[in-house]
Amino acid sequence: MIKSKSLKKVLAAALAMSLVMAPVVGVNASTNNNAPAGDSGSSATVEQVVEAPRTSTVSAGGRVLTSTVRGVYMSVKIPGTVVVTDKATLAAGYGLGAGETPYVRVYDITEKSSPAAMASINAIAGAIGGNVVGTVNLELGKMAGGKFSLLAQGGAPISMVFGIPKNAVRPGYAYAMICVRPGGAYEILPDLDTDPNTVTFNTTGGLGAYAIVAYPAA
Repeated sequence: MIKSKSLKKVLAAALAMSLVMAPVVGVNASTNNNAPAGDSGSSATVEQVVEAPRTSTVSAGGRVLTSTVRGVYMSVKIPGTVVVTDKATLAAGYGLGAGETPYVRVYDITEKSSPAAMASINAIAGAIGGNVVGTVNLELGKMAGGKFSLLAQGGAPISMVFGIPKNAVRPGYAYAMICVRPGGAYEILPDLDTDPNTVTFNTTGGLGAYAIVAYPAA
């Protein structure tokens, strides 16, 4: 059981920092060039990706799930980052109009590329006695006229499934998602499935740093 009062005390110092997470640069509907950008003040080198994956799959409950939303799926550390909410439902939930389509961008982050986000994530994980097993920046947005923009944060629920790295699947441990938003707000999103190899969770649109965390089961 995660105790929110003790968690807030542990996070008081870490979340006092202003979290700045820059979006992926150089991604649009016709090219698949992108690279993770670091926190404000750090330099980032943009590298060209010849073929960035436009979708993602994950094995869950004996079946393979394919993301309902096209995008740029760049995570290497997490084996599958899938949107399971129907694309039409997602579009309706965020009031997308003609010519607008849901679009996702996801890529790995590290303490070097996103130190403020990782400081918050590590503080949260430590407060529940957990270990971080994978971290990504997730941008839930839309594409319109070849231009990407973020969906509103705090909108309609969006269901996702992340694969847990095989070397992080351990008996006696439970899993959850940590989400840290720009500015330092955070959530601990519980695992909604019983598959030991995946984390199913609900989130909302916008930008966030997400981490799978393993912690001792009650």
